[in-house]
This record gives sequence, C-alpha cells and structure tokens, in this order.
Amino acid sequence: MEFTPKESGLFRASIDALKEFLPTAQIRCSSAGIGINGMDGGHIGFVDYFLAAGDMLSCKIPRPISVGVSLAVLARVLANVGSGDKLTLSLNAKEDRLIVSYTNEHVSKRGLYEIALINLTEDALEIPSLDYAADVQAKTSDILTALREVSAFGEFLDLTLNDEGFHVEATGELGSAKQTLENIEGREMMLEDPDTPVSAKFAAKFLLSIVKGGGSLSSTARLEFDAGKPLRASFHFGTGSRFVGYLAPRVAED
Repeated sequence: MEFTPKESGLFRASIDALKEFLPTAQIRCSSAGIGINGMDGGHIGFVDYFLAAGDMLSCKIPRPISVGVSLAVLARVLANVGSGDKLTLSLNAKEDRLIVSYTNEHVSKRGLYEIALINLTEDALEIPSLDYAADVQAKTSDILTALREVSAFGEFLDLTLNDEGFHVEATGELGSAKQTLENIEGREMMLEDPDTPVSAKFAAKFLLSIVKGGGSLSSTARLEFDAGKPLRASFHFGTGSRFVGYLAPRVAED
C-alpha cells in the first residue's frame, strides 16, 4: 500500500480536523481512494472523510486494506510537512508500521517517520439516508464567522432558516447574540416548505470544530438541518474528495 496526495497541505489539514473527533481510527484503503470515518467518544458527532484516487499523484493499493492508527500522532508528524513538500504514506514489509515520508527538492530536505499501527476492529459506519427541510450553501468563511461570533454568548447555537435568511442565535449569562446571513446571490437557501421556518439547536463547540475543519478544505460549505435530526455539514474538494460531519441535535429538556 502506498499513496501520494496531490496537495500535502490539504491532507495535513484533513487529518488535523479528523483528530478532533477521532484520536484513533481505521484508514481504509482501496483503489478508489482513502476513507476515514467514525463517531467521537461522546457519540455526539460523526465524521466521514474520503480522499479520491483522482486527487492523488499516485495510488498503489492492489487490494483493500484497513490500518489502525493514532490520528493524533499522525497529525503531529504531518505538522512538519510543508505545502510544497511531496508527501507519501505507505506500509513497511511487515505491515505493522505506517511509513510517512516527505521530500522537498527545492530546499534539499527529506523526512521519514514510522508510526506503530494499532489493532482496531471497528467496522465502517454508515449513516442512513436523510432528507432535510433546511438547506444552506454559502462561503465557509461567512458561516464560520457567524458561528464563532455568536458562540461567545452561549454553549448551544440555535439555527433557523426562514424567508429572511439563515439565522444563528445564542443566549447565556453574558446576554444574547444573533447573526443573519441573508439569501443573496452567491448563496443558496432552500426550505422544503417556503412558508414553514426550520429551527434546531446544536452544541457550539462541536459545530465550530466541524466547520473549521471543513473550511481548511473547501471555500464553500453546505449545512442541512431539521428538527430532531443530526445536522449534516458537507465540504467537497478536488475531483471527488469530501469531508462530511454530522452532529446530533440538542433535545429540549422538559
């Protein structure tokens, strides 16, 4: 098994985002590409990452294989890799070490790391198909700014989509805050029923983590949500690669 991403910086950013939810994970490799998914320890968020073979300089994976690795350790190694470095990941002959190597001919630099594999037996998780009543597509930076500024006022964020736009609200000890992204050209906001607003509440910390992670990969974000359903945040890049995060809603207490 050996693969070389076209953009080492994007792969580094992907692993950095994934490690926030998955300290350890299976890297599932096939001729189609590289997949990593799983649920965080609190079962609040689920992340699904796929790097397509078309977004690699080379993808030499003759047979499907899964390897368990500490994403925290892998992220620490990749932090040393610059965007201009050529990055390659492979297995050693015994298939008990992940080899991370990188080169940069312009500065005559080489790096080589061996990461011990972890015996993980988790099966790949699949999220059932979901339909949503609210769908927002906008610049990732616009959504992230709204979430970040409002989150200073509360632990949970209320998301609402109506005919006036996409609203983010929070209330806490400091007071309350509200940001609105209006439905203008360059943004797509769709309601299943144009006359029925949709609202749902989510944990600010996890929502920010997902959007921040996706924002390092794609300039456009798509948020889909509905009352009682997990939010889906999608980020697509390259020719067929993706980073998708799901976040369980905050259920109102009686």
